[in-house]
Amino acid sequence: MLVAVAAQEREDNTPPVPLVKSVGCVEKDGDAWFLTRATEPEVTEYPFPSAAELEDAGSAAPGSSRLQLIGVTDFLDVNGLLASFDRAEHTARESANATGAIAEGRKLAVKGLYITSVEPHRVNLTSAMALADTCN
Repeated sequence: MLVAVAAQEREDNTPPVPLVKSVGCVEKDGDAWFLTRATEPEVTEYPFPSAAELEDAGSAAPGSSRLQLIGVTDFLDVNGLLASFDRAEHTARESANATGAIAEGRKLAVKGLYITSVEPHRVNLTSAMALADTCN
C-alpha cells in the first residue's frame, strides 16, 4: 500500500504547528511533566533562546497557563534519562547526554512545537533552560 503525504498549504505561510516560547514552573504529575504558572506561549522564530531572550525570561512575571512538556528525556538529569523507557538498556551512564535542566520546582524557559489539538496543550521541547532553582 502506498501512502502519499502532501504538504499542508496555508495562505499566510505560518507552520501548522507553531514554534513557541514560554516561562514557568516545573511540576511533575505522575509520569508527566508540566510547566505551570506559565506565560502565554508566544510564537518565536528560532528553536533555541538567545542571550537577550534568556535575560527577559529571567524577569518574566508568572502567568496562568499550564502546559504539558513532552520530549523531556534529554533535559532530565542522568538518572531521569536512564529511567525513561528502555534508555538504560542502550545507554551507558558515562555516555548519557542529559542537561539536567528539568527538575521539579525549578523556573524554566522552554521553546518547542505548540500542540493545541489535545488537552492539556503541549510543548514538544526543542530547548529547556533552567532560570532559577525555585519558582518563588
